Amino acid sequence: MRFPFLTRSDRPTASPYTRRMDLTPQRVNDLVATAFPATTAMGFACVELGDGSAVARLTCDPSEARPGGIVPGPTVFGLADLALWFAVFTKIGFEPMAVTSDMTIHFLRPAMADSLLARCNLTKVGKRLAHGEIRVWEEDGDPERLIAFASGAYALPDAKGDAST
Repeated sequence: MRFPFLTRSDRPTASPYTRRMDLTPQRVNDLVATAFPATTAMGFACVELGDGSAVARLTCDPSEARPGGIVPGPTVFGLADLALWFAVFTKIGFEPMAVTSDMTIHFLRPAMADSLLARCNLTKVGKRLAHGEIRVWEEDGDPERLIAFASGAYALPDAKGDAST
């Protein structure tokens, strides 16, 4: 699959797993908005990037809340998944074809906030898979008072863009 919106400088030239491009949260948001506009429309955004880490934000839409104002579990799962995807970018550059191969989430309490944050820290990046742990909390709350904890893996595409494992 080709992504014409990626300029030549966005594509890794040597080994896709050893070269990182210079990314900022705004650059990631712009690339994701172009590649997957629904992600931005749903209120997801990248707010922080580090070496092997990322923070994603979900601005919650009250019209999509469950009774009692609870953010739906699949939405929280999506936030955790995006945080892992953004963290993978810090190691291999922007790669739309890096895909979730495994994700486990533990919901610890209901999410009842206007916005949520998810921080992913990568635990291992290999040639074919990247693994990470994700912590989700209410943005205006204590980061130690978790909404959910997740761990997952992303399949990394080879130089031809194939993410099959």
